[in-house]
Amino acid sequence: MNEDLTLAELRSRLDRLGAGAVLRISDHDYERLFGINEVAAAKAAQFARKHHCVSVPGEGSVYFRKSNSDAYGSAELVQDAPSISS
Repeated sequence: MNEDLTLAELRSRLDRLGAGAVLRISDHDYERLFGINEVAAAKAAQFARKHHCVSVPGEGSVYFRKSNSDAYGSAELVQDAPSISS
C-alpha cells in the first residue's frame, strides 16, 4: 500500500477500475485523506460515488468497488470480477 497516496492519485485509480474491480487502501491513507471523525465515512462514500464506486471498511483497509453503472442504468455491482490492489 502506498503511504503517499493523494486524492488525485486515488481519483485516477478509481476512474481506471473496470466494473466489479476492487481497490484497497490502508486505514492510514483513509484517515489521512478523509479524516477520522464521524463524517469521514460519509465523505469517503460521496467521493466513491462520484467515481461510480462504493466504499467498504475492512480489517485495516478500506475497499473501493467499482459499480456497473451501465447495467440497466443502475449502480448494481458486478459479481466475481477480478480485483486490483494498491
